[in-house]
Amino acid sequence: MEEPVLDKVPVVDLRGQMLSPCSWAKAEQNLRDGLARFIDGVLHLNYRPLAYRKIYRLVRQRDGFTCAWCHGPGSTLEHVLPISWGGRTTLDNCVIACRSCNHSRNNALPSQFIAWTGFKPTHPVILKILRNESEALLKAKASLSSRPIQSCASKEEAQIWVSFRQGIFDTARPKPPQEPVSRFHPDPRPFLQFFVP
Repeated sequence: MEEPVLDKVPVVDLRGQMLSPCSWAKAEQNLRDGLARFIDGVLHLNYRPLAYRKIYRLVRQRDGFTCAWCHGPGSTLEHVLPISWGGRTTLDNCVIACRSCNHSRNNALPSQFIAWTGFKPTHPVILKILRNESEALLKAKASLSSRPIQSCASKEEAQIWVSFRQGIFDTARPKPPQEPVSRFHPDPRPFLQFFVP
């Protein structure tokens, strides 16, 4: 009798807590990227995937559902100093943002994003990082070389950590968007043709 082939791989975090199983392809990718170890048929992650959720909850309690950039409604966790530049998932580096601001920022530094958009953020986390942006960048890079991978709070953060250690660390140098970032469409007429209040 043949043994059944499992289509999912059991996964545990750093404390040995069982997580949702993942596909073999995802497990192989994690192993190739140096983000996990495979021991006795179980994928052991080298980072803390659930820490991200805790930070999100705490930031949401602190900020409510207001975008720290444009002051519109927001619900996504935004890293003021982007992960790609060495920023971490901590209360001192995260704010709530709307999807538009979060995605259009495209790994830009806070000063770049403000220059592109003309936004005037008032959030204390953003203002603190803006005051010492170059120092914050140096601290973030130093942190990548001194902290263990187990301190990473997300897969993305762990991937940046691994690439930095392998000497292939290259921060994204985003270009400004072609159009100004806006949460609203300039011409509401097509919308009103179909949805009359």
